[in-house]
Amino acid sequence: MTDTYLTNITPDGISGLVFAFEGIKNAATLLNGPTGCKFYHSATSDNQLLRKGDFDTLHYPELWYFGQSRVPCTFLDKRDYVYGSEDKLREAICFIAEEVKPDILFIVNTPGAALIGDDLERIAKETGVDLPIITVETPGYSVDMKDGFQLAYRSMFGSIIGEATSARESSGSGKRVNLLGLTLFHRYCHGDVQEMERLLSLMGADVGCVLGLNSSLAEIKSMPEAELNIVIDPTYGREAAIYLKEKYGTPFIDIAMLPIGFRAVEALMNLIAEELGLDADAVIEDGERARAACYVHLQRVNSLTGLPKGTCFAVSGSAAQVLGYAGFLIEYLGMVAETVNITGEADHDIILRIEELLRENDMSMALKRDIDETEAEIVLADGNIIGRLKAKGRSFSGIETALPGLGYVDIVPKTHLGNRGAMLLTEQIINGLSY
Repeated sequence: MTDTYLTNITPDGISGLVFAFEGIKNAATLLNGPTGCKFYHSATSDNQLLRKGDFDTLHYPELWYFGQSRVPCTFLDKRDYVYGSEDKLREAICFIAEEVKPDILFIVNTPGAALIGDDLERIAKETGVDLPIITVETPGYSVDMKDGFQLAYRSMFGSIIGEATSARESSGSGKRVNLLGLTLFHRYCHGDVQEMERLLSLMGADVGCVLGLNSSLAEIKSMPEAELNIVIDPTYGREAAIYLKEKYGTPFIDIAMLPIGFRAVEALMNLIAEELGLDADAVIEDGERARAACYVHLQRVNSLTGLPKGTCFAVSGSAAQVLGYAGFLIEYLGMVAETVNITGEADHDIILRIEELLRENDMSMALKRDIDETEAEIVLADGNIIGRLKAKGRSFSGIETALPGLGYVDIVPKTHLGNRGAMLLTEQIINGLSY
């Protein structure tokens, strides 16, 4: 079934804006709004892209930061909603420019502040600070988080990249690519990037910019110089890829799902190799070694228990996530989809592929079951859903696939993408059925 805001707490457009901007290296995002709008966004950004080693609030005692290292805010109160926020905005902008010294400042109105009518762009210009500033007057009201990401990228591209020649004319080696769709809101964002860079390097391709995930201004500016844009997660990267193709002529590849599982990885890498004129043999060999490593352990478990074949699973996430996870678990591990829960807005083509996958395997009813009522033995979802089901006394093994998380600290970068991701996911499922 498709989630609604009535039954689930889901991130909306303003979260997409903030996380997109906070994914830029040495950037500052100023929220024009009350303090309650900043704390979750600051904590999540800092957890994913660490800036400090402790939680001592005295390290950030400034009026705008309130003890956190990221996402300052103007702490609007009822007086500001009547008389305007200009004075606080001016003071905050000047403080950030003089004391924090970011490479770029983004100013985002919270939904309530957008009703005041302050001209953010005019106020920013009149401060006279020597700092690039991009303002977003209206963040969108109760729109999906992906819409916030797209608005952020549209706001950035024209200002940061500006005019450029076509990608193929600018590229020197013809082997440079950009990765689109990976964000700091992805559960294993660092491991995801490392795995994709590793696989691409096996083919002789270099990554220029990972848009929205610790990308520098210089990397964003040079995006049109790449030979190809690769959409890793279409939920957050497809519209950006379309814009870059229309504006700068850069072609892109999009398999309409996350590259989860060996088959999806091979499909993506073969398309990239064909587009760039490279050889994917090294990636295929890497996948065969990973398959062999998984097979040994799967064979041992299956010979004793018959598992994981036939095990029921539930999966919740965006359509692109669901398609990736469900495809791997059904086609490679022989598991049964008991519940398939699609969150947020979904592209029609991905929905059709999910329906086809389930129909071909006689699992269409999975789309009609409520994730809160699942009886599956394995649940792949964000921490909120896993925690909620555990609180109801359900017996299952939960695998976190998205934020919000349950607080597990990843010192070693992990991923569910690529060949190494397929190995980790197989490992988690085998152990989840054992303990």
